[in-house]
Amino acid sequence: MGWGLLEVTRQGMIRALQDRLGARKLVWVGTRGYDAVSLMELPQFSESYAIIAPVGSVALDVDFALEEVSRKRVDLDTYKIDEDQSEAAQELRRRLLNSLTEPAVVVAYRPSALLSALCYPRSDFVTYLGMFHERQATFEHKPWVETELRRCGIPTIPWRYFAEEDRQRLEEEVAAVGTLVVRANRSDGGAAVKTISSPAEIGAQIADSRDGFLAAAPLLEPHIPLNVNACVFQDGTISLHPPSMQLIGIEACTRRQFGYCGNDFGAIKDLDAKLLRQFDLISREAGRWLWSQGYVGAFGVDALVYGGKVLLTEVNPRFQGSSLLSAKIDRGLGRSDLFLCHIAAHLGLAAPPTRELGNIVDEQPKSSQVVFHNIQTVPISMRSYSGDSFNPSLELMPNVDLQVEPNATLFRAIAPEGVTRDDLTVDASLMASLTPTLKSHGLKLRTGNETENTGITRSSRFAGR
Repeated sequence: MGWGLLEVTRQGMIRALQDRLGARKLVWVGTRGYDAVSLMELPQFSESYAIIAPVGSVALDVDFALEEVSRKRVDLDTYKIDEDQSEAAQELRRRLLNSLTEPAVVVAYRPSALLSALCYPRSDFVTYLGMFHERQATFEHKPWVETELRRCGIPTIPWRYFAEEDRQRLEEEVAAVGTLVVRANRSDGGAAVKTISSPAEIGAQIADSRDGFLAAAPLLEPHIPLNVNACVFQDGTISLHPPSMQLIGIEACTRRQFGYCGNDFGAIKDLDAKLLRQFDLISREAGRWLWSQGYVGAFGVDALVYGGKVLLTEVNPRFQGSSLLSAKIDRGLGRSDLFLCHIAAHLGLAAPPTRELGNIVDEQPKSSQVVFHNIQTVPISMRSYSGDSFNPSLELMPNVDLQVEPNATLFRAIAPEGVTRDDLTVDASLMASLTPTLKSHGLKLRTGNETENTGITRSSRFAGR
């Protein structure tokens, strides 16, 4: 389907999607229910099922989150619904099964065996807008993807791979290079990325490698981490959406050295135009490779600027933690966002007119999100929040009686400005505005030098989500 003059707008895309969805209900299945607020403009959107953070809209017929039954908020970077046999997870399955007994279109944050088991046996009246989970899993395997992308000429982090039997070779690598970053072959949010500086630290890393081998690369410092959301359409067209600088390893926000902590859509405006063009090219080439492998729909690209060049860090074959704020920016500019494009791509609609990243960055407003995780070693519960003393908006806040597990999301703070003030810190004024809120929950803002009136220091800026 092509686009006329009227249909190139966001409202044109919404009208086209309404027509294509018809009488079928639209169902969101995600890690965070709140991410689905981008679907609220579609009248067919009526049900949301998630692990944490319900949408919070009375307009929905169903707005279910697993944490409301389990009474605990899990660490999304390590939790897997397909491995959860708890009664709460069984309740989620029962509710989804009950939902998919009438014509429906299902949109998911990422594929899962649960979705395959529910959707494929009902494929005569349930349309699943995603890839079969076992096929999608291949795109989660970072060494395979990186190797294929390098063959396409895309510059990547210089990862080298070491089997369990290669311990001596890895020891020699550490001795020769010094500090190495080591990474499991499948990971989210920096959960399985660490540094090692001596042969004595190698054993634990090899023991954590489930595939029998792991990746290692030199610690590239200083650098700037980048992220972009994108979508592959059925004809191979790639739509790019507002990019950002990533926030990684902020000590007040995460216990993980390379933990994902948010995105700055303002600071990226200061990136050199030449580097933006490189990032644009890398992102489109990665998308074209995905398309060549049969992939359709939303994806993300992480990269870093090092030595005056942009190097691809990883491809995320799914929605991302940055997808919602990117979509809000698109919506504010009257453009089709990632969520709408993902549905359109799977339903066979054409892509909206493509835009270069440089033009997108010029027009996108300055905004940021900072994601706070439970940095304690034990579960905590947050106190009620009145909102009297907080300037940025809060999203993903857990209910008062929920137990937030270590490393799980506490909330994300949205600011109408950039928060990165230089290569090493996040702006002190934003963090100062957060201090009363954190104290109201019995939490202390922990910074690199344990003061509350300076910037928040990043422990590292190597890898992205």
